[in-house]
Amino acid sequence: MRTALVFSTRPGTQMDDIDLRLLASLKEDAKRKYSDLAYLLNLSAPSVHARVKKLEQLGVIESYTINLNHKMLGAKLTAFVRVTTEGVSCTDIPASFEPYPEVEELHSVAGEESLLLKVRTRDTESLDILLDQIRKIPGVRKTVTSIVLGTRIDRGTDPTAFNPGGVNGNGNGHGHANGK
Repeated sequence: MRTALVFSTRPGTQMDDIDLRLLASLKEDAKRKYSDLAYLLNLSAPSVHARVKKLEQLGVIESYTINLNHKMLGAKLTAFVRVTTEGVSCTDIPASFEPYPEVEELHSVAGEESLLLKVRTRDTESLDILLDQIRKIPGVRKTVTSIVLGTRIDRGTDPTAFNPGGVNGNGNGHGHANGK
């Protein structure tokens, strides 16, 4: 009899290696049918449905979304903007960035800068205009911008990467038997 590796993500929650494989399959294609997932996981479709519902209720699956080709939509330039703030709380300032749809991500960070933004614009002229607007936000003291020349890896969160024992129970957290 096979023993499933079970780990807890927070008090009262448990996931096993089947849940992690299910998450990896859904991350790859969230439109997969339960019957297809059942075949991949060697489960019944109702069992897969129950696991998905459990993962949704636990908050492990937050939402289902689509990935858009930003370049085809006209957002050809990606940049990371490091923002140094002064006299404002990092919990208060995010609301100031809401009017700017070009700001895709806003992170509070440790270090010299207070915030890290991921932005997408049409071109450098649009980026220049956005940076001028950001610099006018009360509490923004300085910005440092890095323009992305190319993206080599963009994979999102690997659900198996944070399993304390790895999917195979190997303990390296990488989900691979050889640790690579």
